[in-house]
Amino acid sequence: MAEGMMGISFETDIMTDARLEPGASTLVEELKKLHKPVLRFGGQAVDRRFFWTSTDEPLPDWTLVPAFKGDVRPVQKVTPADLQRIARLADAADARILLTADLGHYDPERAGDLAKNAKTIFGDRLLGITVGNEPNGYHFEGRPYQTLRPAGWDTNKFLTEYKAYSAAITKNAPGVKIVGPGAYAQNWLKAFIENDDPAVGALSYHHYPMSDCGTADIASPTIDRVMSRERADLNREFISNIAATAKPANLPLWLTEGGLSACSGSNETTRTHASALWTVGYALTAAEAGVTQMDIHGALDACKGGPPASPVCDTGAYKKPNGVIGSQANYYGMLLVNALQPGEFRNVEQTGNPNVYTHAINHADGSMSVVVINQNDPKTTAQAPVTIKLPAKVGTGVMSQLTAPTFDAQDSSRIDGREDAGVPVDSRAKIPGFVAGKDAVTVPLTSGTVTVLTFTF
Repeated sequence: MAEGMMGISFETDIMTDARLEPGASTLVEELKKLHKPVLRFGGQAVDRRFFWTSTDEPLPDWTLVPAFKGDVRPVQKVTPADLQRIARLADAADARILLTADLGHYDPERAGDLAKNAKTIFGDRLLGITVGNEPNGYHFEGRPYQTLRPAGWDTNKFLTEYKAYSAAITKNAPGVKIVGPGAYAQNWLKAFIENDDPAVGALSYHHYPMSDCGTADIASPTIDRVMSRERADLNREFISNIAATAKPANLPLWLTEGGLSACSGSNETTRTHASALWTVGYALTAAEAGVTQMDIHGALDACKGGPPASPVCDTGAYKKPNGVIGSQANYYGMLLVNALQPGEFRNVEQTGNPNVYTHAINHADGSMSVVVINQNDPKTTAQAPVTIKLPAKVGTGVMSQLTAPTFDAQDSSRIDGREDAGVPVDSRAKIPGFVAGKDAVTVPLTSGTVTVLTFTF
């Protein structure tokens, strides 16, 4: 379990936003709650309307294709001044930075210049640079917005272009690591690893498991499916396959862009407590498989009218931001994960209800956290006792809990009733009925909750 595992992914459009200046909004306060988060800048915008220049060149005359009917967004010119603003944000929030270079408009030297400036401005806070965003999706018949390359685009053609980018980045910014491939297909990750580029510092993939945007498929974003054992098993299988593919490279594995669903607009899971529970479950499943960073895709648009799956949002009216940044349900899942102390996962043997999921983590100070995710519906399943058999007799036992009244409750998810990461571990309440000196603990757990039980021995 890595420290600061959960971060936020943003479209590159946001890099020019004045609200990234510390003091211009409450974003710093929100990010501090996450504890050393990653801020990743990428998304589909990077290959379509992101223009980096360190010499204040005029905007290029690019042909812009609407992502949705009538939705043509302008090209954003990003300069060193924008990176400096982001650096001040990162310093104030103690955040780390991951950038993406535009591959859609082939220009390796421009990517090298971006890396050079980023290295100077961000210093040790820069984790690396990705070449392009989801290059496996650069050609879609009948989808002009997504089509950036002609038919026949494949891993070989990508790697030919990638190698020129890697050389330019290494030449202009020695020591800056490349993170890739940032694709959502396992075979692209395999091909990227086999390319064996010494400049690569981490492997990355993207995943939105519930992105069949209807209602009839197992990948459709309905609450019943998101909270089902079948969906949890499919997520575990996908993550395990990605981790097995990445293992021979012996490099960190990051999910640099993801979320419950990439479907546009609202669905019955967005802004709900179910999305908070899903976030915890997916993150810990990924962490146990070896993923050390997971960035949920978001935006700073309006809470009402903006992207409903974003973990953070502006509380002002639509297209009238006020700089007061709010958080949505899935952000509380992120907060709970990042509040876990780092450590080594233990094997867990579990019997009983199939829709309860348990993870156990040994910490450096000798304590252990047991995380119990109860994905049974609180409307239909009553509170039930859970017995945990521990490896030794316990001395103390405290708990923290993520709760909301129902799966579909909005703006109700809270950790220990607070609007942050909950009560610090050394001040948490004792587990109800806890008795020291035993090697088993029975605690009644409510459905639709995540409970963190921390023990000393």
